[in-house]
Amino acid sequence: MKRFGIVTNKAVAVLGAGFIALSAAFGPVGVSSASAQTIIDDWQNVKAPAAPELKPVNIDQKTTALLILDFNGAQDPTKGPCNKNTKPRCLASLPKVKAMLDEARAKGVFVVYSLGGAGEPQDIATVLAPLASDPIVKSGPDKFVGTNLRNILSDKGIKTVIVTGTAAEGAVLDTATDAALNGMNIIIPVDGMSSTDPYAEQYVAWHMVNAPGVSQKTTLTKIDMIKF
Repeated sequence: MKRFGIVTNKAVAVLGAGFIALSAAFGPVGVSSASAQTIIDDWQNVKAPAAPELKPVNIDQKTTALLILDFNGAQDPTKGPCNKNTKPRCLASLPKVKAMLDEARAKGVFVVYSLGGAGEPQDIATVLAPLASDPIVKSGPDKFVGTNLRNILSDKGIKTVIVTGTAAEGAVLDTATDAALNGMNIIIPVDGMSSTDPYAEQYVAWHMVNAPGVSQKTTLTKIDMIKF
């Protein structure tokens, strides 16, 4: 086949036949069939999964906290994540969240607020206004990062958090995921979270009951299905 550094015609023919056979079986060299198409290529063909089941929840008042996340901006249409210009779905959720907040307070449930962006306590929607005794943390999407929220909840013996707020794909998703991955139980009322786009809310609902390490700790529900 090879004599004195010279490749014979027979060797070339054999190598060529082998290359053709490999190309037929696996496609072009360096390109696998799996990488020929990405989720971006197939985006329009993806079918949304069935809606997750919403479940009733009975609350242990002593070990549960209600998190009211980033509802600042409702007083000013140009500021904050909950305003009429960018988050009409957030404004629409306020009456239901208010009803849950009132019931939670009546039953002695611990309430914690957060602020996002440049928000200040006075920017929080009036109907959800915190009491002087309610803790308020200020951070990015994950409210455990750069705050003492973990200690606040631990000091109260909190094992379960009801997570409400906006943006669903920001404060709700990141804070709830962090809490779940650190051993807490998560309750998310789908009518208490909002975004600029319903798809973001849909994604968060799916993620929380499918993501490894998170789904086992999460219950999706509605506000009127929560019993204090």
